[in-house]
Amino acid sequence: MDAPEALREYLSYVVAHLIDQPQQASIAVGHNAQGATTFRIQVAQEDVKRVIGKHGHTLSAIRSLLHTAAEKHGIRVALKVGTVKEEDAEATHVEKAEDQAE
Repeated sequence: MDAPEALREYLSYVVAHLIDQPQQASIAVGHNAQGATTFRIQVAQEDVKRVIGKHGHTLSAIRSLLHTAAEKHGIRVALKVGTVKEEDAEATHVEKAEDQAE
């Protein structure tokens, strides 16, 4: 198993145990412009607060552990959390911007 897949499995395990609707959760893996591996966690709207935690402490802890595990594999990582609705809105915004550019 390669490093990004191992880190995705770790995130999947942690997030599934924090939220009420794990069947709606998904984790996308990609790369950003700086070359870091990016993980985008999508959960149901009512589960976002569980992943972020009070004052962002839960998300901060997840990021800290993710960065530590990534260092062990020699890669850089970034983590984002959102809902499926936010992702749809971002995709629509990007599509509109691309249409306007043409």
